[in-house]
Amino acid sequence: MRFLIAAALFVVSVVSLVLGLGDRTIWAPPASHRIAVSIDVKAPYVFVPSSVLHAFGGSPVLTAQNDGTTFVAYGREADVQAWLGNADYASLMLDTAAVGTPVIKLGAEHIGISGPNPLDSDLWIDQSKGTGMARLAMNTRSDSGALIAVDGTLAAPKQIDLVWPIAHDLTYSNAMLGIGAAFFVAAAIMLIIALRHSRVKRGPRRRTPRAPRVKRVRVRRNKSLVKPKGRRSNRNPVARRIAVLPTALMLTASLAGCSIQLPGIFGGGNQAANPTASASVSTDTQPPAAVTRTQLERILTDVAKVAAAGDKANNRTLLTSRFAGPAFQMRAVNYVMRKKSSKVDAMQAIAARPITFSLPAATDTWPRTIMAVTDESGQGIPPQMLVLQQATPRDNYKVWYVSRLLPGIKIPAVPSQAIGAIPVDSKSVFLKLAPLQLAGAFGDVINKGRSSLSAGLFDLSNPFYEQVSSGQKAQAAALINAKISFRHTLGDPNTLSLATANAGALVAVFMNDTYVIKPNKTGAAVAVDGQEKILLGAGGSTTGVQSVYGDMLFFYVPPVTGKTTIQLLGVTQGLLSIKKL
Repeated sequence: MRFLIAAALFVVSVVSLVLGLGDRTIWAPPASHRIAVSIDVKAPYVFVPSSVLHAFGGSPVLTAQNDGTTFVAYGREADVQAWLGNADYASLMLDTAAVGTPVIKLGAEHIGISGPNPLDSDLWIDQSKGTGMARLAMNTRSDSGALIAVDGTLAAPKQIDLVWPIAHDLTYSNAMLGIGAAFFVAAAIMLIIALRHSRVKRGPRRRTPRAPRVKRVRVRRNKSLVKPKGRRSNRNPVARRIAVLPTALMLTASLAGCSIQLPGIFGGGNQAANPTASASVSTDTQPPAAVTRTQLERILTDVAKVAAAGDKANNRTLLTSRFAGPAFQMRAVNYVMRKKSSKVDAMQAIAARPITFSLPAATDTWPRTIMAVTDESGQGIPPQMLVLQQATPRDNYKVWYVSRLLPGIKIPAVPSQAIGAIPVDSKSVFLKLAPLQLAGAFGDVINKGRSSLSAGLFDLSNPFYEQVSSGQKAQAAALINAKISFRHTLGDPNTLSLATANAGALVAVFMNDTYVIKPNKTGAAVAVDGQEKILLGAGGSTTGVQSVYGDMLFFYVPPVTGKTTIQLLGVTQGLLSIKKL
């Protein structure tokens, strides 16, 4: 019997192992689906829509072949189409008339104008460039599209291959191989036991003495023990109850077991009291985030390289590809002063990593905004808030604001980077103060202090307000032969704002601080020093001077119904201009 059990276990193990190996070999699906497309177009671009990229399941590998340079990129389908705009391009499409395996063919050709080189556009999630061939493995989403080109002027590559790797689930194979191995071990153990038992049985046997016979005792028949017959069998109901009781108990237990199983089958009973979590269908129609984490890292890396090159050469022209607005203006003035004097310190470098905070706009239109905080290495250097904007689909993101975060501040809760935040209008009435009004109101508070009508709107417990406000008072008190006036105004109308989780907004705004000093006595002069002296090219003026400083401010503005005040989160200040009156 033991040998039979060992043989049965061995047969089961062989069958399981054969099934497991067969699932990996002879019954395994093909490694991939592959479609090759040969086209002949004069257009410089080929657009691959999402329907083609998802002809099969999984993420495809796109390969384009050409005699010379070849370029492949992918991104959101709407972004690719927006980048193409009115350019001349051809599209691929699925042949709906084909039966069975999907067929890709050349679709409509859009006749337009020539476009730029698509290389290194911020819209691409990923890209690949090569000589003769470019291959790109795409981690596509449901809304992904691809672009194939050479350089934007020559005709697009004519040979295109799409390969969808098939991910073979080895769960069944692994289970069969595991079961087969387990049964094989069990068969081996049972075989050893059977052999050992057989060896023991073949040993010497001795006869054992028989037990002595016991004399049988005949018991006389007792009528009281005889089973009653006929009607007398019903005279003892107690015995019947005792006989029926085990059967009743067994039946009750069986019914109880059935009642426990019913909720699991029909969904009633205890499941109503403890419902399981189910996936809810989102009805939110919010557009996707403007960039992914990978895109943001690539953008900031390029921004840091451009800033480092410009700072090293003191060349404002090198900044134009990645800087605009106040950030460009402030850095360009710093370059002018550094060329005049080696004593002027360079502006703090732009750090690309680590990214400790990121918030892209959730939008499918332009311009688009990104806010990100990077922490430069080194002790005592506060993190910097970078606010970037992309003006059009074919423009790259440019830094508009760089604000050093104040000590101890906490950025309010915002949507996740994958979801993105809704852009806030610069004239929004749903905030405690519209973004366009922030500079004027905050400047009035700096000049007038708590007597300003706007003082109650702001949290004034920040070092920037205290230093600027007290500095103005001290400077006015120190002047004897001159008078000084202060004016704080909006420096650039392009305020950039993104909504927070509580319907407030993170706002980047540029404020100009204008200081006018005039002598009030004949023969008196106004003296300047430091950076003002370097930029003016003189030590002062007998007619007075006008200095303009720029403040890149970063605020949290609560909703109009919020109980908190407007909080200054970060600031970077720099000299913009100085002139004689």
